[in-house]
Amino acid sequence: MFKNAIFQLHWFFGITAGLVLAAVGVTGALLSFQQPLLKAFNPGVLSVRADGRTVLTPEELLARVQAAQPKRKPVSLSLSGDPSEPAKVGFAPEPGAKPGPGGRRRGESRYVDPYDGRLLAKPRGEGFFRTSMQIHRWLAAGEVGKQIVGASTVALVFFCLSGLYLRWPRRWLDWRAWLRLDWAQKGRSFLWHLHAVLGTWLLAAYLLMSLTGLYWSYDWYRDGLYTLTGKPAPDEGPRRGGQAAGVPNVSAGSSSAASVAEAFRAFHAAVPSYANVTLRLPEKPGQTLEFSYQDPEPAHERANNRLELAAGTLAVVTHERYADKPIGQKLMAGILPLHSGSFFGLPGLVLFMLASLLMPLFTVTGWLLYLDRRRKKRAARAAAAAVGDEAEGDDALLIAYASQTGTAERLAWQSAAALRAAGQRVRVRPLAALDATMLSNTRRLLLVASTFGEGEAPDAARAFLPNLTGGPASLAALRFGILALGDRHYAEFCGFARAIEIRLRRQGAHALFDTIEVDDGDPLALQAWQERLSVLCGTRVHGDWSGPAFASWRLVERVCLNPGSPGAPVYRIVLRTEEHADWQAGDIAEIRLPAAGQTVVREYSIASLPQDGRLELLVRLVRKHDGTLGAGSGALCQRMPIGSAIALRIRSNPGFHAPADDRPLILVGNGTGIAGLRALLKARARAGRRRNWLLFGERSAAHDFHFDAELRALQADGFLERIDLAFSRDQPERLYVQSLLAAETQRLRAWIDEGAAVYVCGSLDGMAPGVEAVLRAELGTDGLERLAAEGRYRRDVY
Repeated sequence: MFKNAIFQLHWFFGITAGLVLAAVGVTGALLSFQQPLLKAFNPGVLSVRADGRTVLTPEELLARVQAAQPKRKPVSLSLSGDPSEPAKVGFAPEPGAKPGPGGRRRGESRYVDPYDGRLLAKPRGEGFFRTSMQIHRWLAAGEVGKQIVGASTVALVFFCLSGLYLRWPRRWLDWRAWLRLDWAQKGRSFLWHLHAVLGTWLLAAYLLMSLTGLYWSYDWYRDGLYTLTGKPAPDEGPRRGGQAAGVPNVSAGSSSAASVAEAFRAFHAAVPSYANVTLRLPEKPGQTLEFSYQDPEPAHERANNRLELAAGTLAVVTHERYADKPIGQKLMAGILPLHSGSFFGLPGLVLFMLASLLMPLFTVTGWLLYLDRRRKKRAARAAAAAVGDEAEGDDALLIAYASQTGTAERLAWQSAAALRAAGQRVRVRPLAALDATMLSNTRRLLLVASTFGEGEAPDAARAFLPNLTGGPASLAALRFGILALGDRHYAEFCGFARAIEIRLRRQGAHALFDTIEVDDGDPLALQAWQERLSVLCGTRVHGDWSGPAFASWRLVERVCLNPGSPGAPVYRIVLRTEEHADWQAGDIAEIRLPAAGQTVVREYSIASLPQDGRLELLVRLVRKHDGTLGAGSGALCQRMPIGSAIALRIRSNPGFHAPADDRPLILVGNGTGIAGLRALLKARARAGRRRNWLLFGERSAAHDFHFDAELRALQADGFLERIDLAFSRDQPERLYVQSLLAAETQRLRAWIDEGAAVYVCGSLDGMAPGVEAVLRAELGTDGLERLAAEGRYRRDVY
């Protein structure tokens, strides 16, 4: 609940304050290199020719400026230690000048050639940067704009902290989980990845920018910083220098103008070298002379030192050096360099400029994510309205599915779509989300249930039957219909669906129609289900129940991976198609092949990713007792020549897809089961998810370690944290993959406690039951069922 509230606030402020921060960021980037840019645009103004000329003395320079501008009063003189830079003279505000921001009247500053005293032209581009600063500070909208920028800056602090909280990875000590950007991602995943990972890269810069930016937004914040650092706030009123009676005024154009030369001689005596110096000329008789200067190599552009000389005697009154200040006062003196990044030198300035320039990226990606989420929510609301997912209404249909490979889930949604089109109100739920109490409040239930292996429930639905015993004893108000999916090659054909029917009937529920059992996707049985739905809703329902169409693929490569193995040959089969094909790790390739006068579909786990540009299978050549070859393996491994056309379709298998998050993954398999595990590992590596543990078993290490070089490379690159191998024929005592797991129960428990999911791929005979026995012994029956219900125990076994 708390995390959801933080998320809602994050996106709400993001689509509002984000627009302001985008403008502030772009203008901030423009201001980062303001002075170098102005200097480049203004040769002869912000840079002067030395050519062996002699620099005028300060008093000569002031005298020539005063002669050129007799009606204006100089109040400051700035000199540079660089002979190629101009001097600068500040003039007092002219009478009647309008106050600027903050209510103060400001005079004009002009650049001066230090060699002849000429007033130089006003630099081009100053107006542009002045406007940029006004937008950056207050959106060029006065006090109202200042408050908007201030509030948006506070929002930026919230974005930094809430974003850190929202994306905190499970493996928070692994820097890759924080900082690795995966350019292979697409769509919404890529937008979120870009938003989150780049935000992490720049989080420290944004946090420092915002915390220092508030200095110019709120007086109370600025005063608090000065109080915290022990530095008195600067006097914003008129300068109040000390005055000694009878001491003459030391200013340009006065009778004692020559005292400027004496003042600079006193300054040079105290400060032998400098990068630049500014003398603020006294405004009243007897005021001290104040020099502000920087060392030859200043820490940053605001690392100023201050020297005050007594009027008349020119004795040192105060000499404050930046290097001698406490750290807090250094930070306050450098608040602008901290804000711009120049406090950390050129690398910091470049980093902060890029961070500012990237600010609109977060606004754009945030908006796109928001609009995508809004569109999906709107579509979900529309779908819910069409389905009739209301809490009241006895005629609302509940469709539940129990799916191992995705077929039952697909048929459940197809049924819902057909019923919606016929005017029915429908809701769809996974069977694992139902319990006896929910069923007691349901009037009509349609159940699409797969049976896995020898009469077993799909992994995610294993806890359903035990949970029925914990609710009301009677389900007399419930009417149900079941579509049972199975394979008659197994002794317990449709065993799980039959067990559900028996339990529901025992608890008083009544069948809407006889259970329809589907043998290996039998189209006639699916047509019967469609007819039952038509009777149920009183009108003809339509829909395509046949699944995706077969496409034409071509056999382009076939390699035996285990010559010399004591076991049957295993072939790596490579297929390509000219049509668009897409799949996820864990999906199934269904291949239609002619065999003995009939057409058969055998299924194979896909061992590659779409990004590989090919579909790879791992097929073991099956030889029957009579010596004949298996229909599918015989055709793929031997009979079909390279270049042959193959009818293939890809079936989504969401029950074996990789986790969407970065939780640890324990992959267990044997034999050709490495195919599905390989695809999962490749997908995890592309996503930068490194906590993967593989336990693999085969006959011989010398011949049957399929994809060994690839797996070792993944381990060397850090994407496979651990590999445990069991080669049963390499030692006198047989060693199997379940034995490896039993020897690592402490590690197994630790990984599961950290949220790991267990994926098992391979043989249903021996390996899969053996692995489950180890898990049950370590976790207990309830623990294993809970793991399955949470989607953390998944199997693709055959």
